[in-house]
Amino acid sequence: MSLLASCGSPTPPRRDVVIGLIGEPDSVFADDARAQLLEAAVTESLVRRDARDELVARLADAVPTFENGGLRFVTDDPSAPSGRLVAVFRLRDNARWQDGRPITAPDVRFAYEEDRGAAVGTERRYRADRIEAVEVIDDRSVRVLYRAGERWPDYALAPGVMPRHILSGATPDARTGYARRPVHAGPFAVAAWIGGFGVTLSAFPDYVLGRPPLGRIEVRFLRDRAAMLDALRRGDIDVAPSPALEADLSGVVDEIADDTDRSGLRAFYTQTEGLEVLRYGPRLTDPRVRRAISLTVDRSRIISSIFGGRARVPSSYLVPPQRYAAEGDPAARPDVPTARGLMAAAGYRPGTFGILERGGDRLVVTLLVASGSDPRLEAARMVAGDLAAVGIAADVRQRSDVEIGAAIARSEFDLALMPEAASDALGASDRYAGRAGPWFDTLALAARDAGDLDQRSLYAELQRLWRESNAALPLYQRLAVDVAPRSLAAVQPSPAGAPLTWNAHEWAFRR
Repeated sequence: MSLLASCGSPTPPRRDVVIGLIGEPDSVFADDARAQLLEAAVTESLVRRDARDELVARLADAVPTFENGGLRFVTDDPSAPSGRLVAVFRLRDNARWQDGRPITAPDVRFAYEEDRGAAVGTERRYRADRIEAVEVIDDRSVRVLYRAGERWPDYALAPGVMPRHILSGATPDARTGYARRPVHAGPFAVAAWIGGFGVTLSAFPDYVLGRPPLGRIEVRFLRDRAAMLDALRRGDIDVAPSPALEADLSGVVDEIADDTDRSGLRAFYTQTEGLEVLRYGPRLTDPRVRRAISLTVDRSRIISSIFGGRARVPSSYLVPPQRYAAEGDPAARPDVPTARGLMAAAGYRPGTFGILERGGDRLVVTLLVASGSDPRLEAARMVAGDLAAVGIAADVRQRSDVEIGAAIARSEFDLALMPEAASDALGASDRYAGRAGPWFDTLALAARDAGDLDQRSLYAELQRLWRESNAALPLYQRLAVDVAPRSLAAVQPSPAGAPLTWNAHEWAFRR
């Protein structure tokens, strides 16, 4: 009987999972998707967005709202005659750093001071700039005063926490070491980092939302996408998170995932609140030229050729499920004869090798494309091929996001294809300040301090103006591809673009 009983014992569930990354991040806090996947598992914030794009409390005991009294719009502040948002955050009583020290309100204010010194253009700096001050009420509570006149939907995401007892007064060398082995408040802590191989994350037993079901996450650094696919096939890794595998590989991913006898994997395809956009430089300000380009680039062909029809052509700089997205008419079908007529009306005539010329301006342009995405590069090459049909010669060159962002800020570019996040309507609108007409800028300022109902109508009008001005050409909405075991519960890709590990504290293998 004892033998039969032992044979009938259920197999305990696995308590470790292996994640593959392409390449090795410089640190947990580096500004790239690989580091963000580590950061989401190792650090914790007061509030995050969940897979339904709703605000959820993490280190804070509640999301401050108008309904629960934690959020107010004050009009009696002499320094903010147009009013300002004020939120009170209270830390959970059991919030602890991974060294056992309690997390306190001064840690929140310290994080704000750190973020104010972050580089311009980073997400940390952008959110810190939305805050006017962080005031310590008591050991567990802070009052956050936001910038005057703004009603920002992502207000609760702005304040963060950093361990003041570790970083205050730390030397540059100590901060460099901390960036690879941080002591923070997330569900997992960095146990080991082996350069060129991977990172071991161990569960933090005193995590604020309860001990994670998994005991360990192993992260492996892989050479490229081919190595990632081979590792999935062999079972060397369990999880391939976006953006390692993109939608151009959907056929191969489905083949691996569907072979359940061998892999037991599931592929998630998530329409994200992000898109790939073709930006116009100062040489291409003529609205007739921009309209001609929009009628020349065959965006439907890009989607069918690269993504097998899985992606979609957006009509705005905000895309569903973003709450303020207001879709316009479907993209016009390519019409090369009309495009050529528009270029002629703009004064361009065919010159040597059929390249258009106007005065001394010969339309040989540089098309910058943000590196790190094979389908984005392929799309850029298809755009260049389409433009050649109307006499625009485009030279495709890959550059980093940072380099292209700096070139756009200086207005020193011809064309640029790069990813744009659309989860924050305010930030997405700010991106086109001075580029979509004066009325666009006026309404964008009005949207900052408008209530939710007014914001919806304002953002709808902003998107209409953006389309009319041809401020940019949206090529395709980004489709996140994540692969994970079918037996691994609670994996929830987020449309807002959060790393897959945003809820790693809930991941658990089924028996």
